[in-house]
Amino acid sequence: MRKVIAINCVPYGSTIKISLGILEQAQKNGYEVHSAAGFSTHPISELPSYHFQIGNALSKKLHQELASFTGRNGCYSRFSTKQLIKKIEEIGPDIIHLHNIHGWYINIPMLFNYIKQKGIKVVWTLHDCWAFTGHCPYFTFSGCEKWKTECGGCPSFTAYPQCRFDDSAQMFRRKKGWFSNVESMTLVTPSQWLADLVKSSFLSEYPVEVINNGINLDVYRPIKSDFKAKHKIENKFILPENILIVIASNAS
Repeated sequence: MRKVIAINCVPYGSTIKISLGILEQAQKNGYEVHSAAGFSTHPISELPSYHFQIGNALSKKLHQELASFTGRNGCYSRFSTKQLIKKIEEIGPDIIHLHNIHGWYINIPMLFNYIKQKGIKVVWTLHDCWAFTGHCPYFTFSGCEKWKTECGGCPSFTAYPQCRFDDSAQMFRRKKGWFSNVESMTLVTPSQWLADLVKSSFLSEYPVEVINNGINLDVYRPIKSDFKAKHKIENKFILPENILIVIASNAS
C-alpha cells in the first residue's frame, strides 16, 4: 500500500482543511494517509486519528522569539523536527505532501536535508509566495519585487513572520539553498497567477501544476430563483458592490 504524509503549519483554518480533504480522497483511492501540523492554541475541531502534532507550546514560543531576534525563521525547533523525522521514518511514506512550512514549528534545513538524503518524492502545495521570497508571504502588499533577483532592504520585515531587523537577504539565500536540488519535487499552486510567479523565481527548476482549490458542490451550485422576477430586473446584469468598488478605484 502506498503511503503519504501531509505537513502543515497549523491544525486549523483553510490550509489544514485542504490538506485533510486531499488525504481523505487519497485514502478512498487506497493510500495509507498521515497528517502532521504544528502546535496551536487556536480552538480546533476534531482531527483524524492519523494526525500527529509537531512540537508544543514551549517549542513554538522559543522558535518565534529566537527568530524574531535573529531573523532566522525556520532555523529552530530542532527537537520537534527530530521527532517528526522519526515519525516519518516509522511511516516510510512514498510521498511527503508539504503545505505551509512557515510558522515557527519546524527546522526547515533539517527537514529538507532529510528529504534530499532519502530521495523521498515531494509534492509541495504553495498557498502563498513565502517559499521564494526573503521574508513575506505576499510581496504584493508592499509592491516589492526584489524576490526576482535577491531580497534585501525588506519593506515588510516587521510583518509576519515578524522580525526585529531585516534579514531578508540572508533568508533569501538560505531558502534558495534549502529548496534547490530536491531530487523529485512537484510544486502545486491554486492559481495560474501564483504558478507564473513560481516560474519566475529560483524554484523554476521544478514542474508546476495548477490545481484550483475545490468547493463543496452540495453547497455552491446553480439553483433556480425568482429573485430577478420578484424585483423586476430580469433584463439586468448585476455586479456585486465590492467588484464595482474595485472597478471604480482602478478607473480613477
